Amino acid sequence: MEHHAQEKIELIKKSFEYKHQKKYKEAIEMLYKVLEYENGQDDNIEILSRLGDLYMLIGSYDRALDQFQKILSISENNEYSLQQSFEIYFRTNQLNKALKISSKMCEENKTTKSYHNYLRTLIALNKNQDAIAIFNTLDESIKMDSDILYLIATISEEKKPIILERIVELDEAHISANVELATIEFNKGNYEKVISYCLNLIDDHPLALYYLARIEAHRQNHTRAVELYTKAIKLDKDEHDFYIDLAKSYIDISWYDEALMALKKSINLSITKNSGADLDEKHFLTAWVLIKQNQPQKALLNLNSIKESSPLYSKAQVLIQVTNLKNSNSADVILKLEKYYQEEKNNTILLDTLALAYKELKMYKKAIAIYKEALEMYPDSVYYALEIIDLLIDDKNYDRAMELINNIKENCQNCPSIYNSLTRIYYRLKEYDNALNSINEYLKLDSNNAESHYFKGLILNDMERFEEAKNSIYTAIKINPTIAKYYSQMARSYKNLKEYENALLYIKEAIEIDGNELNFKKQAYEIALKLENKEQIQLYKKQLDRSKNILKFNR
Repeated sequence: MEHHAQEKIELIKKSFEYKHQKKYKEAIEMLYKVLEYENGQDDNIEILSRLGDLYMLIGSYDRALDQFQKILSISENNEYSLQQSFEIYFRTNQLNKALKISSKMCEENKTTKSYHNYLRTLIALNKNQDAIAIFNTLDESIKMDSDILYLIATISEEKKPIILERIVELDEAHISANVELATIEFNKGNYEKVISYCLNLIDDHPLALYYLARIEAHRQNHTRAVELYTKAIKLDKDEHDFYIDLAKSYIDISWYDEALMALKKSINLSITKNSGADLDEKHFLTAWVLIKQNQPQKALLNLNSIKESSPLYSKAQVLIQVTNLKNSNSADVILKLEKYYQEEKNNTILLDTLALAYKELKMYKKAIAIYKEALEMYPDSVYYALEIIDLLIDDKNYDRAMELINNIKENCQNCPSIYNSLTRIYYRLKEYDNALNSINEYLKLDSNNAESHYFKGLILNDMERFEEAKNSIYTAIKINPTIAKYYSQMARSYKNLKEYENALLYIKEAIEIDGNELNFKKQAYEIALKLENKEQIQLYKKQLDRSKNILKFNR
């Protein structure tokens, strides 16, 4: 007998271990072996309870219910088995059975838990008046339970905010009450109250983090907003679509690759959930970012996905004009956009599109004037200010660009794009030390931007720090291996280090990616000369001459 008892203990311990490892089926198997020692007696309440719990964990509710019913046949008022049976009936939408059990539990044991079960079942059955009538008969101590009060708040629309505030007074960390109050105040624009409710939550809550992110975005603290959105998404597990707002914050700080990734996930989430109501906005924003990235054909695919019945359709037609700049008469496109502009000057999408068109045609002063109009409409917009700064740099008005950068830095010093703009100014002025410092500041804030690692490598090459340049460009290539100029710049580093074989390998890769770039062939020819490789010299001389002739012909 002692031997059997010891074996039973070991099997129970093993079952606990399996449960801890989430190996629920193995844990169940161990408990059935324990029951084998009971000589056919199926009345071990402790083992039956554990079996019921394990079956609930794997979603096998019928088998779980069997275990708890066995216990109730032995002990009619076993509180734990009644509670678990109630929970199974409630989860499986057998609400009348759940109501019967919860009513019995209230008769047998007038606890807060029993009444909570009873009230939530009545509410689930849409018997709200019955729930309120029961609530009014309860002892004050039960009435003041925060979870009981929350159930009443869900069916008392007029009194809901007052009840929710009372709940938070009683239980400062009540998750549902704080989140609902935060939602109410967020919709009213009372951001300080939203923050106070969100900060009451002891554990991180995805909706609370989302509201805080929206507030940070509203205050133009987009890097902080991105951090909060990302944290909310990890906790939320795609219950809500936070990706669209994340994309908007990425756009506002010109992190276009990240914005596209967030928009792609947002579109996929809409498709998975069969929710197409907001797809037009997502396609529109995706197209807008792709135009910024000089990918007009991909942008056009997204714009053509927008339905004619959509409120965004007319704006999409405006944006299509920018995609036409490379494929049609540029002057014609400008005339169309200027005509739209005369008819609708307050349309920000139109302003942005017209400015983009002017920028594409190097009409920088006109583009600046348009963005200034947009900035007057939205004076807190970092995006419009950054666009003006970059246009001023393109127009060689470095002093004015620097003034605007300093203005933005006062309120938005963690915005990476301002350091990119600073780098561009210093680089053009050949102030390479300052340019290097600025690009390093950028990379502290965003180390995953391939273009910035490339830019750092370019600066270091110009400073004749070729080994360091090579390391930076290698990082750029690792992040994005599809950009030809990165390989060309790496070839430059190797050439200056007199490692001509490696230089030739990289320039060949650049030509493979972009065979139309004349400078790559010129660079390959020069490296072949250094190698004194007659075959390679002849090859790249022919390619270079052919490209030059095509260029002359096209002129």
